[in-house]
Amino acid sequence: MTFYRNKGFWFFLIIISPLVLIAANHGVKVMTSVYKKDRGNGVVIYADDYVKSGIWVFDCRYSRLISRHPLPAPLAELEQANTLTIGSTYDLDKRENIIAKAAIKAITAAPGWYKNLRYLYSGLNENSRLTMHVFDFLAEHEGRQWAFIVWQHVRSSNESHFKIVAKPYDPDTYMDYAKVLESAAKSCPVPQ
Repeated sequence: MTFYRNKGFWFFLIIISPLVLIAANHGVKVMTSVYKKDRGNGVVIYADDYVKSGIWVFDCRYSRLISRHPLPAPLAELEQANTLTIGSTYDLDKRENIIAKAAIKAITAAPGWYKNLRYLYSGLNENSRLTMHVFDFLAEHEGRQWAFIVWQHVRSSNESHFKIVAKPYDPDTYMDYAKVLESAAKSCPVPQ
């Protein structure tokens, strides 16, 4: 009888205890996380590991990561990209959206339009994995200044998908890299 008890004990120790330890480790990380954002739908974004690396700043308000050193624009990927999705800007009315799409088509028709892209921030998915980088540039179209925002969605196969939107440029509300970084650094309850 002692042999069977020992067999059950060893089974538990070898098979079950690593699973218990992994679950406990995850639970401790969740309970001690400082840099997180609850999206209110059961999804919580955790960024503690990114912030602890010293490379990133987390925006607790918008669940964004901002690199302390601006990332280079994906020029080679954009040159090779077959498609560029034109998105709608939901805070613009229907007429402004039509003008914005016309501005996008005109600007992106010029060769090398993407060479002035500047890094803004990066995004995490629901698994707290880095899956997106956002870049922008300012350009004039038909006598009006526009802010063009390009999302680079990075897939697991290291392929990128790009989406672009345009908004009328307003110097009072426009957020460049320096403002985004400063805002993110102040957004969390603990300094970064």
